Amino acid sequence: SPAFQSCGTTMSAPLCLCDPPESSVKAVAGKSSKHAGREFWSCRICDFFQWVDQGGTTLSAAGPRCRCGHPSHLRITRKAGSNCGRSFWTCANTGGNGCGFFQWECEDWEPPESQSSSTDSTEQSCKKCGKAVKVMTVSENNQKGNAGRLYYRCPCGTFDWLSAPKASPLPSAALPGSAEYVVDELTRRQLQKLFDIPFGTTTGVGRDYREDEVTPYDYLKVECAWRVSNPQREKRYVEFVETLPKVGQDSMVQSKLSGMQDALLSRPLEAGKNEMLLLHGTKPEHVYNILFEGLDPHLSMDGLFGKGTYLAEDAAKVDQYLTKDPVWKGNVQEHALYTLHKKLYERGVKHANEVYYALVCRAALGEMVVTQDGATAVTGQKIFKDQSRSALKGGKVSILAEVGKKVKRFREFVVFDPAALNIEFLVALKRVRHYCDCGQAAVQRTVTNGKAENFGRDILFCPQGNASGGGCKFIQMLPICYCGRSAEVNYKRNGDRYFRCGSKRNFCDFKDWNGPPQSKRLRGN
Repeated sequence: SPAFQSCGTTMSAPLCLCDPPESSVKAVAGKSSKHAGREFWSCRICDFFQWVDQGGTTLSAAGPRCRCGHPSHLRITRKAGSNCGRSFWTCANTGGNGCGFFQWECEDWEPPESQSSSTDSTEQSCKKCGKAVKVMTVSENNQKGNAGRLYYRCPCGTFDWLSAPKASPLPSAALPGSAEYVVDELTRRQLQKLFDIPFGTTTGVGRDYREDEVTPYDYLKVECAWRVSNPQREKRYVEFVETLPKVGQDSMVQSKLSGMQDALLSRPLEAGKNEMLLLHGTKPEHVYNILFEGLDPHLSMDGLFGKGTYLAEDAAKVDQYLTKDPVWKGNVQEHALYTLHKKLYERGVKHANEVYYALVCRAALGEMVVTQDGATAVTGQKIFKDQSRSALKGGKVSILAEVGKKVKRFREFVVFDPAALNIEFLVALKRVRHYCDCGQAAVQRTVTNGKAENFGRDILFCPQGNASGGGCKFIQMLPICYCGRSAEVNYKRNGDRYFRCGSKRNFCDFKDWNGPPQSKRLRGN
């Protein structure tokens, strides 16, 4: 990636783990290191460390507000020329309907000497092989929304867009639809608190769990997130809350997430109407329509507690409803996830592979019907109007399904009126191993010793080290295969490396075609 220069506090850098967090500092591994010449981010105070070239989307601090009213997103200029490598703020909308906001991060930026003399905008380096490629422009007659966009196609097979598509009108109270704005790093960390799973919680089980082949995990990591703006649905929700009666003190319910939600919202929740933030897990193929139309209980299948939208306050419960989005398909027009990927993974936001989606919803629950069996309230009365189980008696709009008869581990909230829900955030999650055996957050680093084929792999270990240091001696190389072992490195016919199950007998079907990065040591340098 090109070098870049900023001014004052470098917003271009990822934030460290200090409280409050600061921008980390870029450095280069020295000649004596087995990673010689590789760039990394680090903090001298906390334990933060991250390779510059690692995959995924690096989120910065929030930028100045764009014309949409949301914090802008920091990007780096990739186009060849005098500004290549220069960072700028742009509208955080990841689809084609942003406001077009643009602002350089620093006005007194100067290009590195190596590129200051290069101003030929017709040349661009391939992001894969590094060779110069010709920049092309899509014809104005293009009917797929790409007219006028810059791109290149390298002889090595790499294709990449160099400019965004023309903006389409933003959704409004009169124009249906939604717009998604990628969040900043601090907001991502706040959202992570909603999805934290305590050590010792059993994952990968439950009545609604559907995944067959999953690597062992104990945590849901918020990889990326988008703030959702759907003006028509927001207007409907606000009007619903205004007409919802307040509940008595005895009927007020506090969510486990209540202490974490205020920092995420611009408008406070009305506790007197049992308004709260709750989580909803869904399938990738449903996400696009949900963003456009909102959550509609009338389209839900009949469940244990009726035909409604099911929400939870525990991430481990939401996890039971998730199914995998394995890889980016924004270049395959006939794929079922093409439109979703084009909406989310544009303008510098990358698909992280094997992600799962959940929604953070604002819910106005009012006076809830409390039940344990889905048929009668705890007071003994029947709760549904009729056998369709799609509406409650007494004009109530929600159920609190308490732990007891049908619910074993986590209570659930069920909503029967679509106006009682508004989507605030869409979150992309990764199922990961987070804890060591003694319950602490494991430290993740890169392998530098041992077998040459493992050089560059990520590895987890106990922060306290071995038993003499008070630790549990936990250590495991990533990735982990389906049967819980560290996967082993194998080779394709072209010499590229990939991962497969590490067992010699009774091996599972695990394969990860994204092998560890090619190191100088393996290249013989």
